[in-house]
Amino acid sequence: MKNTLFNPFLRIAGTKALLIGLTLLLCSSVIAYYSRCHFDGAIDAHIGAITPMWFYPTESLIDWAILLLSFYTAGLICSTSNIRFIDIAGTIALARWPMIFVALLAFAPIPQPQDIHNISPSIIVLGFGILIFTIWMITLMYNAYSISCNIKGNKAIVSFIAAIVFAEIISKLIIIQIARHIHLNA
Repeated sequence: MKNTLFNPFLRIAGTKALLIGLTLLLCSSVIAYYSRCHFDGAIDAHIGAITPMWFYPTESLIDWAILLLSFYTAGLICSTSNIRFIDIAGTIALARWPMIFVALLAFAPIPQPQDIHNISPSIIVLGFGILIFTIWMITLMYNAYSISCNIKGNKAIVSFIAAIVFAEIISKLIIIQIARHIHLNA
């Protein structure tokens, strides 16, 4: 059971993982549209802004593509094995599936805080729930990266952290630019 939840990549990779992962990515984007949840960074989620429907899958695809390029590059630099692009593409797409739960959590009714000292317990519970699913996704991403690139130990940890930080920054910058363009043309 533990391997199924945290390391399904021992059994599934490549094209099959890619098809399942992209399908789940699309499902999470549709749910996110209705719950107004934005995946506006490689490991980021926010609730609130109303944008056109096309923007939700665009965010998810940008996040996935930047993560893919970042992990693939890190793998080429750090691994002594042959790395298959399709394996990284599939496992990273599949690793993002816990974001479905984040999109579902965004349906929770949340009172808007009046000030920083007046945050309701429901916001704290929601934030904690989002944090749990984000940590689960990052764990899946690490396992996907480690297995797909055949990297272990400190080299895997350091290169993973560098790749995910880089992916977060770049995906965030791209999505912010697209969002600005939407709001300027609205």
